[in-house]
Amino acid sequence: MARLADTASVAEEAAGGMPGTAQWLGKVVKPAARSSMDCEGAAMAVLSFSASRAAAVSGTYVAVNPQDVWPGDVLAITSAGQTMSAVVRKVEIVDGMGRPEMLTYRMAFANDWAEGLGLTLSEAIAVDALLPQKALSSTLPVGGSVLANLQQLQVVSATGTDLQVDCGTAPPTGGGFEVRRRDGNFGPGVDQDLVLRSPVRSFSIPREGQVEHYYVRMFDGSTPPLYSRFSSAVFTNLPVSE
Repeated sequence: MARLADTASVAEEAAGGMPGTAQWLGKVVKPAARSSMDCEGAAMAVLSFSASRAAAVSGTYVAVNPQDVWPGDVLAITSAGQTMSAVVRKVEIVDGMGRPEMLTYRMAFANDWAEGLGLTLSEAIAVDALLPQKALSSTLPVGGSVLANLQQLQVVSATGTDLQVDCGTAPPTGGGFEVRRRDGNFGPGVDQDLVLRSPVRSFSIPREGQVEHYYVRMFDGSTPPLYSRFSSAVFTNLPVSE
């Protein structure tokens, strides 16, 4: 899953008296999106050609007796004050049988976004899809606006009553670390499997059973908060003290 927004485009449209936001919801059919990063890449592509006039250009151009044009040549097309480059894909030449010679060139052109993207989308999505609460910024590299994973997390000590955990990094300003019993539902508003939220890197998890599974992610102080992309897992199989 991924959710992205082009804040610059939203602000530009709003400044012109438009509502400023338009949204599309769907899924990637081809190529197969096997991770959140794949979905982010697809969302970045959709934003690029929806927020920029020069992003996905295709069309035809007709000229009489122009300089010779071949498929693969690059055209510089100026529209609305913007100059964009498009590759000639097909050329048809019609001889007018005139004297002097009159040749009509019909050129089909498209840039790489329009014909080289190879992206197939569908508006159908799973009814039980859990959509991200907050959109990532399209101005950052893919994956650049999510928090780091807690790869240095470790269990410092384990007793019959609690687990002492060190997340290995300081929390973001206004944020902290969230611990859940299942690897999902991270974020405010869902408390069924929430164990605790800690504003400090080291904290204790109370023991409840011999076999326990806990999942930890970092979150920041924004509203709604951003989270780590993946969870760090703590699995235990230890006796519990009465």
